[in-house]
Amino acid sequence: MKISLVNPRLLLAAFALSISHASIALDIAGLKIGDTVDDFQSLESPAKEFLTVTHDPDGNIVRIFYRQEGLPNDEKTQAKLVNRICNKYGRVTPCYSALSEIESDDKRFLRFFHLYRDDNETQELRARIRRTKAFSLTPDLTVEIDLMDSAYAKALREQKATASDLIDF
Repeated sequence: MKISLVNPRLLLAAFALSISHASIALDIAGLKIGDTVDDFQSLESPAKEFLTVTHDPDGNIVRIFYRQEGLPNDEKTQAKLVNRICNKYGRVTPCYSALSEIESDDKRFLRFFHLYRDDNETQELRARIRRTKAFSLTPDLTVEIDLMDSAYAKALREQKATASDLIDF
């Protein structure tokens, strides 16, 4: 469980780019963008130990990141994880592709990824299941679900794109 504070300039840029909240909000373990740090602190969920939240100076959550490593890399677990994500956030083409890979004779499931957006495109959720170690005889699985306010995500991408400009070699 980790909490981090957003860089105030990044937050200001994110708010300047933001638009109204969507009618249907995405969530991770019951937490939503805009919930408070107090909501996170009082969360009673087994998922809490795998969550990291980022909040603005007012204590409102702008990013929720879930990461769980070391899951068994067997067909049953693979299918359960893919179905859980797809049932909660929506059945899209990558869901069917991943399930097809899991059920195939060669058993070559390597990963699942999809970027979901809410109806008003004010939030984005990246769901990913991948092998923890690419070069291992028995690689485990890692699940990552990253929910962000879209304006914050855009500001974060812009900050990362210009980060190399700030480094003087």
